[in-house]
Amino acid sequence: MHALLSMIVALAVTAALTPVIIRLAHQRGWVVAPREDRWHRRPTAIFGGIGIAAGFFSGVLVSSSIGGLNHWALLGGAGAMFLLGLADDIWELSPQFKFLVQVVVASAVVAMGVSMDLLPWKWMNVPLSILWLVGITNALNILDNMDGLAAGVAGVASVVMAISGLMSGLAFQANMAAALAGAAVGFLFYNFHPAKIFMGDCGSLMLGFTLAALGLMGVKGEAGHVILAVIVPLGALVVPLLDTTLVSFVRTTSGRSIAQGGRDHTSHRLVMLGLSERKAVGVLLGISLGCGLGALGLSWLATPLVTLVVAAIVTVVLVFFGVFLGSVEVYGDKGQRRRVRWGPVLGRVVMHKKQLLQIAVDMVLFSASYMAAYLLRFEGRLNPPTLNLVLKSLPVVVGVKMVAMWIFGLYRGEWRYISIHDLIQLVKACLLGSLGVTAAMVLFWRFGHYSRAAMIIDFFLGLMFVAGSRLLVRIFYEAVVGNLAENKKVPVVVFGAGDGGELLLRELKGNPRLPYRVVGFIDDDPAKLNQLIHGVPVLGTRQDLSKVIAEYGVKQVFISILSAPEEGFEDVFELCQRLGVGCQRIRPMIKL
Repeated sequence: MHALLSMIVALAVTAALTPVIIRLAHQRGWVVAPREDRWHRRPTAIFGGIGIAAGFFSGVLVSSSIGGLNHWALLGGAGAMFLLGLADDIWELSPQFKFLVQVVVASAVVAMGVSMDLLPWKWMNVPLSILWLVGITNALNILDNMDGLAAGVAGVASVVMAISGLMSGLAFQANMAAALAGAAVGFLFYNFHPAKIFMGDCGSLMLGFTLAALGLMGVKGEAGHVILAVIVPLGALVVPLLDTTLVSFVRTTSGRSIAQGGRDHTSHRLVMLGLSERKAVGVLLGISLGCGLGALGLSWLATPLVTLVVAAIVTVVLVFFGVFLGSVEVYGDKGQRRRVRWGPVLGRVVMHKKQLLQIAVDMVLFSASYMAAYLLRFEGRLNPPTLNLVLKSLPVVVGVKMVAMWIFGLYRGEWRYISIHDLIQLVKACLLGSLGVTAAMVLFWRFGHYSRAAMIIDFFLGLMFVAGSRLLVRIFYEAVVGNLAENKKVPVVVFGAGDGGELLLRELKGNPRLPYRVVGFIDDDPAKLNQLIHGVPVLGTRQDLSKVIAEYGVKQVFISILSAPEEGFEDVFELCQRLGVGCQRIRPMIKL
């Protein structure tokens, strides 16, 4: 009840105060003008963080859970970060000075009890706590790069942490997270695209620090396991972590300063793929909400091993999503580059030697499939003897399966162009790997107490995981890139629902630079009517062409029947000419 009251009060105060700040900012000239390295297109009011802070502290004060020194330390740290951000908004402090103050504030807060109590080496908890506080603070700060993104992610993460606090009986965490969520949502009313006001550093630094501190207060050793203890903070804050990692890596490998601004964040890359600003923010908020609620469910319902397996699979998906976004060209010839000694080397190793990433991903997936096989076999719980057997054999399992993948040449291909041949090779490799693992277990341990059923389950799971990871790359390129800008492309019809038409369709769908969208096929064989080729229907025969052109607004007809003679399509050309529609015969590259 206190958490709900805190949220309502914070939302009301922020929503009421923000319009006042907007009017005052325009009267006093407190606006930020559009810049080449920023995303907004018109002068926009700043200092929105004042409304967020006012709502947040008001929501916290109405609760009755403040009492311990660490509670006051958290509030004091949030206030200090607000003042630091406000000073930066006014005087534009240097990045080095801001970072130093952040470290000092984080150290003071950790010294007063806001820290993780997770690792057995107590002295390691302190630097890790400081690193977490400073890292998440800056991650949310740089996430504030598009209308509604930082406030939306902060709101989602706060709601997740509030629910986590209520489920764990942590009243202070729940009330403070609820107040933070209310303040973020209250500000979001005026910050969603097109934004009337920006929060500025005074808002983003305070939001990031408070979220990081709330996450720390839930990470305790008595949670039972490291994975269960950290899964909720990591899940709730996955978007700022992903964005910071992507931007830092790409800027470093391209010879750019990490501290400089730019339009190279995850949100900007989604827009450059064809999404609107609202949809780009919506995608990232959906990822934040899905990972946050998923982490919450795992921490409450699943065992540590189940959580670890699911987290490994989700991490692989996010890694590929980051790699996919990282391949979007955002710099061109612009941007301030600087010479670095190791950045380009790292870039060549990781970006161009994709086999390293492929091998690392397969190692994670084979480990996850083996653990998942035993978890399925024993209904999600492994007793200590069984777990010891699994862990003892895991290096052998991963090693043998990786050798099998190498034997079948599965690290020489480009995952974006995975074909039926590659899938067949994957089946062979997984089958050989499973047979090799079985032979190794017989040789080393006489198969002992190992489960035969788990080995069969492991084969199917391993095949599904490694095949799915490769198909995921193709899905990103074809389903995402190919479909985002479809409505802006010229509608065309392909004449010929055979091999030639299928090849042309793949070319048109796989090349985003081509301005064509295939709405359907025309074929002289009436038996093919309503059949689908890569999801595109056969709409009719030659006699239906004029009706199809009128119904679908077709602007171009491609005749792609590679085996047909040169003549025989005069009526098609004549019809298209009469209707003012382009018509082109696709020739085979090699004449037979």
